[in-house]
Amino acid sequence: MDGVRIKELCGIIPNLPGVRVYLFAQEAAEAQALSQFCAQAGHYLEIAALQDEIYKKLEGIDAKIRRIDEHKERYNQRSWLFDTIFVTYDLSKLDNQEEFFKKIYRMMKNAADLIVIIEPSQSEKLQEELQELNFVAINPIELGQKIAVTAKKMHGWTRV
Repeated sequence: MDGVRIKELCGIIPNLPGVRVYLFAQEAAEAQALSQFCAQAGHYLEIAALQDEIYKKLEGIDAKIRRIDEHKERYNQRSWLFDTIFVTYDLSKLDNQEEFFKKIYRMMKNAADLIVIIEPSQSEKLQEELQELNFVAINPIELGQKIAVTAKKMHGWTRV
């Protein structure tokens, strides 16, 4: 995933003051592109690296960058909730994909957006899994050789 494609998805981020954006990064180019967009729009951006080599690539990007462990009880610090969460990290490297998305669900504001960039072959399975985890408005968006699966956390739904 390159920075150009992630910029195409930035229109999903609400154009409001005080918006918080979170990225589970795979590559520096996408993190840099999102950082530039958020800086121009006045949004807060936090970037998480699930591997040491990714964390090292992200050094120098203008955002709060954290190295976190997939097995950590929760991914957000200070109990902040986020308006938009991007996942460009390779889901096949996760030990437990369901738990990963449950933790993401808990760190989202009501009606927040989730955008997951994946291979087309993973799309149907991911959409079913997100539906089981109480995400709604699940839609695939074609991005060349990748798919962006978007979903919303709907208010009033069961906690996961």
